Amino acid sequence: MAEAVARQPEMPSKPKLVEVIECLDAAESHLHQANNKLSAIIMGIEKLSDHIRRFKESFVRTISESDGDIQASIEHQIKEFVPKNYRRPEPEAEQK
Repeated sequence: MAEAVARQPEMPSKPKLVEVIECLDAAESHLHQANNKLSAIIMGIEKLSDHIRRFKESFVRTISESDGDIQASIEHQIKEFVPKNYRRPEPEAEQK
């Protein structure tokens, strides 16, 4: 005789309206997280924009105030702008 298949008691399923509300809650949560990430990106872009503007103003001021060697003044400004921990890439790394 065939083995009896053990039947599990049927779990009452959620009403469809509850499932819809749960999906909407999840969508709202994901949109909130996306909004936070985009806000952080926009803030970073604004900081970069301010940094570039200050560099440009300093650069223009240096050139206008430079009575002597403009090239040396420009090189000095660029050295001040480049981060101190910057290392040039190795020539082999560029070819890969």
